[in-house]
Amino acid sequence: MLFIPLYPKFPLFNVPGTYVAIRIEDLLVVSVLFIWFVLEIFKGFSTLKNKVGKFILLYWLVGALSLVSAIFITKHVVPHIALLHFLRRIEYMSLFFVTLASIRSLKNVKNYGLVLFLTTIGIFVYGIGQKFFNWPVVSTMNVEFSKGMLLQLDEWARISSTFAGHYDLAAFLVLFLALSAGFIIGLKSRLSKIAMFIVAFLAFYLLILTASRVSFVAYLVAVTFVLLGLKKYRWLGPVLVLSVVFMLLSSDISQRYAATFDIDLSGLTGWIPRKEREVALVLKPTPTKPVVKKKTMPFSKEAPVVLKPTPTKVATAAAVEEWKPTTELAVEYSSAIRFKVEWPRALRAFAKNPFLGTGYSSVTLATDNDYLRTLAETGLLGFGAFFLIFLEIGRQVLSFFTQVKLNLEKALVVGICGAILGMFANAVFIDVFVASKVAFIFWILMGILVGITRLRLVRQLAEEENEKNNF
Repeated sequence: MLFIPLYPKFPLFNVPGTYVAIRIEDLLVVSVLFIWFVLEIFKGFSTLKNKVGKFILLYWLVGALSLVSAIFITKHVVPHIALLHFLRRIEYMSLFFVTLASIRSLKNVKNYGLVLFLTTIGIFVYGIGQKFFNWPVVSTMNVEFSKGMLLQLDEWARISSTFAGHYDLAAFLVLFLALSAGFIIGLKSRLSKIAMFIVAFLAFYLLILTASRVSFVAYLVAVTFVLLGLKKYRWLGPVLVLSVVFMLLSSDISQRYAATFDIDLSGLTGWIPRKEREVALVLKPTPTKPVVKKKTMPFSKEAPVVLKPTPTKVATAAAVEEWKPTTELAVEYSSAIRFKVEWPRALRAFAKNPFLGTGYSSVTLATDNDYLRTLAETGLLGFGAFFLIFLEIGRQVLSFFTQVKLNLEKALVVGICGAILGMFANAVFIDVFVASKVAFIFWILMGILVGITRLRLVRQLAEEENEKNNF
């Protein structure tokens, strides 16, 4: 939880045919999985017996069938690239099992919270360094950047801190803000509450600097759910109002919202200029009078010679376009590439094989909608298997709520559930479940969530056993 978010995405080994590289974090995860595997041999793989774990294994099985189908039937993939995409999904989700095995008491959960707290401070410091002190950026937004180039942001660029892009950073911050809301409500120590609130505010400020429209909405969804779930109704209004006010005070994100919905916010802030539509002018040449020059010919009368001016072309307004700010052009490009290229491509892939899809990597590296991506790559079977995981998590959480009053455990469960909703909201416009730094942390949080519910079940069984013995 400390290394993966903070270490920039420097490539270690390149994979032919793609700019998705093997990185140090992959070796770290494989090492941790090896330790977990050895320990689980002596425990009989108890973490695999959890129903959530069984549904994860089911999803992997469907993914394997989709992979075989894509390689040998539909043949829309490069085999080793499709295998790489399949294995990295297993890698992300495997940390669920590692985390679940590590949760033996509430103290473990607090330790995870402390590490995430320190990690977010580091992410904030580096993000501010990028914004104001020209600290380097390591991005994977295109082929050249993914080679590990050290870049610097200009004044208009959006920060990504130690992440591969501003969308990834924003998605991580949504997870943290939802969880921090649970910590703030559930912690008993006033000093701990204040410290968590300060870091949460810094994370919110960083979220504003990313200027991610979808992640800001995801944050509002996540925090609203947490406050309603923990019955902090009086907090909801002030939190939402202050969030929107801070958003409006940011010229970057407010301009993007204004461009998205074609509204004029200049009355609320002078930092959002809106240009009126410009009228193209038709330029005509100035009329030129013919010049008459007399030419003297020998032994003849003078004959007038008329010199006509060279015709000048008339400039027309047919090809003149309306001037638009850079932000507005970026918003239009961002929307157009989704609606006109990526989403139709995913739907065409889904139509070719509705049950198993056309395989991992068949819709390239980006679809900018994780739901369409899942349907395109693994079909209805993969889509259904994936969401069965969250239906089972929801069932366990509902069972937990009926037995527990408000305490730190319940507050954290609600906070993580808010993070899930924030992740789902982000997935509408971002491939967030395959953004490595975000996906690793997300599945760690899922392991913590199921671990907390299991702790309650273990205590309940122990209490029932003690009652029987006493009787």
